[in-house]
Amino acid sequence: MTSLNHHEHPYGVGLAYRFNVHREAVQHRNEIDLLELSTEDYIIRERRTYSDPGERLLRDALRTFPCVAHGLSMSVGTVGSLDEVYLSSTKRFLTENGLNIFSEHLAYHSVDGNDLTMFLAIPFEEVAVQWVKQNYYAARKALGRPFALENVTYSFPTPHGSLSEADFLRRVCEETDCTLLLDVTNVFNNSRNHKYDPIEFFDRLPMERVSQMHLAGGHQLPDGRWEDSHSAPVMDEVWPLFEEAVQRSVNVRNVILERDSKLKPFDSVMTDIRKAREIFYSYRPAKAPDVSAPGYEEVDVALPNPEDEAYAGMRSFQRALMARITDPEFRTAFLANAPEAVKKYGVVDPDWFQKLIDCNGRLVHEYEEAWDYFKKEDEQVAKEYEQREWAAWANQLGPGGF
Repeated sequence: MTSLNHHEHPYGVGLAYRFNVHREAVQHRNEIDLLELSTEDYIIRERRTYSDPGERLLRDALRTFPCVAHGLSMSVGTVGSLDEVYLSSTKRFLTENGLNIFSEHLAYHSVDGNDLTMFLAIPFEEVAVQWVKQNYYAARKALGRPFALENVTYSFPTPHGSLSEADFLRRVCEETDCTLLLDVTNVFNNSRNHKYDPIEFFDRLPMERVSQMHLAGGHQLPDGRWEDSHSAPVMDEVWPLFEEAVQRSVNVRNVILERDSKLKPFDSVMTDIRKAREIFYSYRPAKAPDVSAPGYEEVDVALPNPEDEAYAGMRSFQRALMARITDPEFRTAFLANAPEAVKKYGVVDPDWFQKLIDCNGRLVHEYEEAWDYFKKEDEQVAKEYEQREWAAWANQLGPGGF
């Protein structure tokens, strides 16, 4: 465990840490204020094995930079049980490394044991607000701290929502003590893809609850949709929106540039960081304002119960939508006779059935194709990982073997 306390209140503009640019990040220590660590890179053995198996680079990063932590796998919007192993592993990682700040995504991606690893939009409904509230407080208790929730880019909203995306986020803030990790690129993408005004979006958000921000690069697809690929410089159109968000978010303490690939030449990364710093420090003091660490107190909220009848419609919708994406037999049955096929997942509420059949079929099909492709790829990766593990064991055991 690090003895440094610079992870208590990280401040400024930083980078989502990737081990393959560790040296470059350290060389620019005077311009990179902090790092964001992806917890999955260290709590999932396969990912650690392929990146920093001895965690030597991690330890050096923790010594060199103030750090925050960011999770990917909670699936807080799934009407189902939270992954206790994920939560306990995350808490252990945070505690062992003295990390104070954690964030996750306000979305869902895992249902009935199938994990898309791609985010789906939680239905913008009051029932979903109440489910997220209970799940958030269960996760908060397991982690031993409040944390931030991030708005995501989503291919399609659940049809016929009674709330707007901004109002949904506002209601989650009203019902919990979470802060917001405002991904400005995701706001830009969604505003373009789903035809809303991003400034009006900010008007409806509780911007005082924004504690962190993300920026990422992306591109426009041939069909006109915008995508944050995390593999390109921040789009020109995003910068004015970022400046507007910084001006409005009086309590934001850090901004993270996300770049997952095409990190070299590193000058391209630094160009975005320098621009983000210029904007951030135009509206923020150069030195972090003093803040007192809030004490942790338990909150008396009912534990989430996925079988609660109040969540039956949303649960059945999520299960059936996931089956459309991951189960070829169900896909065929659904196209042939949807009312009959969905009985398998208990879709009996007519409103939720209508939401299901009105989901954008073309975009659902894209998820289906991605699922089929990555499932085959994952099988190959699993074989390679198993071979690597056996090779490592053989090397440790030496010529004598077992």
